[in-house]
Amino acid sequence: MTWLGTVWLVPLYPLLGALFSLLWSPGLISRTGPRPSGYMNLLMVSIAFGHSLMALLSLSSNSEAGQAAIYAPPSFQWIWLQTSGLSIGFDGLVTEPGLIAMTVITGLHVLVQIFSIGYLEMDWGWPRFFGALSFFEAGLCGLVLTDSVFFSYVLLELLTVGTYVIVGTWYNQSLVVKGARDAFLTKRIGDLILLAGVIALLPITGTWNFHGLQAWAADLTNNAQPLPPGFQLILLALVAGPMGKCAQIPLHLWLDEAMESPLPSTVLRNSVVVIGGAWVLLRLEPLIALSPLVQGVLVVVGGTTALVASLIALGQFDVKRALSFLVSSWLGLLFVAVGLGGIGVADHLLLVYPLPMALMLMAIGTIVISNVTQDLTQLGGLWSRRPLMGIAFLAGAAGLIGLPPFGGFAALRELLELAANSQMPLVLGGLVLITNGLLSAALMRVFGLIWGGRTTPFTVRSPEVLWLMVLPVMLLLGLVLHIPQLLVHLGVYTLSPVPGWGPMGWPLLLSTLVGAGTSAWFYLRPHPLAELPSGLGGLQHWLAEDMHTEAFYHRTVVALVVGLARLSAWSDQQLVDGFSSGTGGAAMEGARRLSYTTSGRSQTYALSLVLGVLLMAAWLLSR
Repeated sequence: MTWLGTVWLVPLYPLLGALFSLLWSPGLISRTGPRPSGYMNLLMVSIAFGHSLMALLSLSSNSEAGQAAIYAPPSFQWIWLQTSGLSIGFDGLVTEPGLIAMTVITGLHVLVQIFSIGYLEMDWGWPRFFGALSFFEAGLCGLVLTDSVFFSYVLLELLTVGTYVIVGTWYNQSLVVKGARDAFLTKRIGDLILLAGVIALLPITGTWNFHGLQAWAADLTNNAQPLPPGFQLILLALVAGPMGKCAQIPLHLWLDEAMESPLPSTVLRNSVVVIGGAWVLLRLEPLIALSPLVQGVLVVVGGTTALVASLIALGQFDVKRALSFLVSSWLGLLFVAVGLGGIGVADHLLLVYPLPMALMLMAIGTIVISNVTQDLTQLGGLWSRRPLMGIAFLAGAAGLIGLPPFGGFAALRELLELAANSQMPLVLGGLVLITNGLLSAALMRVFGLIWGGRTTPFTVRSPEVLWLMVLPVMLLLGLVLHIPQLLVHLGVYTLSPVPGWGPMGWPLLLSTLVGAGTSAWFYLRPHPLAELPSGLGGLQHWLAEDMHTEAFYHRTVVALVVGLARLSAWSDQQLVDGFSSGTGGAAMEGARRLSYTTSGRSQTYALSLVLGVLLMAAWLLSR
């Protein structure tokens, strides 16, 4: 068997590591302490990375196999349920994009596991934490391999469970418990709507396989057939799942709540776990292209999230939450690309996103662990003490904004060009430029508040962290700086002095310079206007509190659900139980009163008989 033929084993390696963690989690193995569980998981994810890398290299080095994989990619199948004409199986498909995604997932996971060993050196929750990380990896690798929308839903559900477990790692804290519960319930809303769409899809299309759905959509288009009745509602249901996974408005609050988990899990979740929903969305694009209504919904949802989330990030005081809203904003731009029909642009946005975001979060993690705070107002002046981490953060930020020659510039320029050629070029083009400027400003604000300005009591002594945390950051820094060369090598862009340069390059670069430059002027050397005056009505605090979105949900959605629950409880108690209890009580009371007539006196019985006859006669006469 070749590396390519056994690639289905890759998700099983981290899953095996997660299962081994159970031996240490309840204390079945106690003499060794919890640390071997972390080393075991690191070993298994390293094997998974090696296997996926060798499979990718074997595909790219063999031109004949590479050409064959385009038209007839290797596949495998596992039948899960077969009864009464219904067959549900895990249909796997090994494609080059899937292998690239799996290599990025497993490689980044190895770096996160090494980073976690240093970050959680004194923590005793290793079995649960490292097992949950490996569980995440297994689910993501299975997601990029499966060709079934049904099993994509199943794997997204497993990732939801993994989110609940890993956010609740420090379960002895009340805020952690609340964050895990809220993150789980918020994602469940999108998951339930997605399930309804998946179930309704099969009777109409006759298949759950993505390639089968693509062929069905192509046949519908080529024959100029109308959409089946109600199919647009099914498409909206299918889109709801990715909206929840990618933290898009109105299902965006879970990512903010998930920041209660340890920072290494935030690195993995914000870089690769959130794009699991985007991966499914991209594979559903042939169906989405059939409905202008659904495409319009994606543009509205993605554009709103991109703009609003970047504004909220500008007001955050917690560094992890500031970056989490930037995740929602960036993925909102990806939703806009899919809504405009730019599947290639969306692919490029997805390709350049994970590594720079992971690099920034790892750099932030080295600051948080050594300065005992993640409050941006308590940090500052670290450039002279922690320059390497500052360079790493700047490189990650440059990879996500429109700054050539970094990878994010080319993808955002393509999106801007796509928006300029749409039906609303001024609105959508302006949206991309404003969002890019706000992203640049928000990232420069974080950099200025941490590495710029003067030292504080938290940063006056900022020791260097363990080499186990520095090493993966430096390796990731090198990868991020080489993303443009990797894109050229993969054939995404042609070799040029500035890879990805083209039309709309200058407006995009100008928006980046304006956003980053303005923010640098405010925050690198603290400016009085960096903290908005109270006369503006507490605008910054309003943004820091997520525009009071959670309070709005409590006053509307939660209040409605609670009101309906109370109405249901009242009707159940007063009407349902009241009727049954009332009739039963009336019968018991009647029996009790009738029992008084049982006296043993024949005169009483005769009188009752006569009265009954008279009443019956009166009733008959009245008829």
